[in-house]
Amino acid sequence: MKPSILFVSSFYPEFLRDLYAGDPALAELNYDEQRRRLMESKFSSIDAYCDCLDSLGCRTDAVILYADRLMERWAAEHGVTLTGNVHEQRRQFVAECVRRFKPDILYVFEWSPLGDAFLADVKRHVRLLVGQIASPLRPDRTYAATDLMISSWPPIVDYFHREGKASAYLKMAFDQRVLDGLPAAAPRYDVTFVGGFAPSHPTRIAWLNRLLRDVKIDVFGYGVDTVPQDSPIREHHRGPVWGYRMYETLQRSRITLNLHAVNDVRGTVMTNVANNLRLYEATGVGTCLLTDAKDNLHELLDPAGEVVAYRDDHECVEKIRYFLDHEDERRTIAAAGQRRTLRDHTYTVRMAELLDVLVRHL
Repeated sequence: MKPSILFVSSFYPEFLRDLYAGDPALAELNYDEQRRRLMESKFSSIDAYCDCLDSLGCRTDAVILYADRLMERWAAEHGVTLTGNVHEQRRQFVAECVRRFKPDILYVFEWSPLGDAFLADVKRHVRLLVGQIASPLRPDRTYAATDLMISSWPPIVDYFHREGKASAYLKMAFDQRVLDGLPAAAPRYDVTFVGGFAPSHPTRIAWLNRLLRDVKIDVFGYGVDTVPQDSPIREHHRGPVWGYRMYETLQRSRITLNLHAVNDVRGTVMTNVANNLRLYEATGVGTCLLTDAKDNLHELLDPAGEVVAYRDDHECVEKIRYFLDHEDERRTIAAAGQRRTLRDHTYTVRMAELLDVLVRHL
C-alpha cells in the first residue's frame, strides 16, 4: 500500500500579498476554494507534488503556510481556536492538520517557521519526518528531528551525509500542466531576467548592472527595493511576476538569462553546481535559456544544444547578441531544451523517483 503524505509548504509573503490585494473577494471564499485558487496559481510546485503522487496511488494533502487568511478560514470552518502570536498559530494549524489527516509521512519544505522543537514534538504522530531544502541552512536550526533530508543541491546532501543523517538527491523539475494554460504567443521581449534580489543572490545586482551597459534587458522580479537608486536595473524593472505571469514572461522572451544563487552550506560555499528552477521553467515553456556555466550542467541539460552557457560577462553579452541575430539557431536550441525537459525533468518523472526514496526509508 502506498503511503499517505502531508506536505507543509510556505508561499512567499510577497506573492500572497499581491494575490489577495488583486482579488479582495478571495479571502471571503471557503477554505477549499481559497486553497484551490492558491494551488492553481502555479506559484509553487506543491500542487504538482500532490497531483503526481496521487496518480501513483498515494493519499496526499498540503498545508500552505504564511497564507494566514486561508489558515483563519480553516480554523473557523473546523471549530479550532488558534492562540498566541502568528508563528504559534501556524504551528497549531500544522499540528491539527497532522492529527486529522494521520499521514504516514510529514514532508516539510524547510523554508518554514516551524522549527526544531515543534518538529521533534509532531514527529511522534508520523512514521517518517522528511525535510526538503535547497537554500542556505538556517543557523538556528539543527534539523535533528528529521529522519530524511531531500535536496536538489548536492552540497547539502553531502553535508547531511557527513553529519550522519539520511539524505537523498532529488533534482528539480517542470510542471508540464502549465502548458495547458499557456497558449502559444509570439515573443514580446528580446532578453529578460526573471528572478529576485535576495541575500542568497549577492552578485545579481552587480552582474545585471554590468550587462545593462551593453544590452537591453527587461528585468522582472521581487526585492527591487534592495537595488541602489542609481542602478540601471530600476529603469529596466517591470515589476514582479508570479505563477502563470512568470511562465508567460519566460515564454514570450527570445532569450532569458539565469545566474545561480550563492549557497553557503554551513561555511562551505560552492559556486560550481547548476541547480535552480529557472533551468526547467525556461526550457519547459520553450524559451532559449542563457545560463552560467557549471560543472554539472551537462548532466541536466546539454550546453551544446539544449541551453546556452556563458563563463563571464563578456561571453554572456556576445552570446546575447549572436542569438538575437541568429533566430533559427535560437529556435532550434529552445525546441531541443523543451524536448529534453518534457522527457526527463517533469514532476511526473520526479515524483516517481521521490516515491521510491520515501518507500525505501519507510
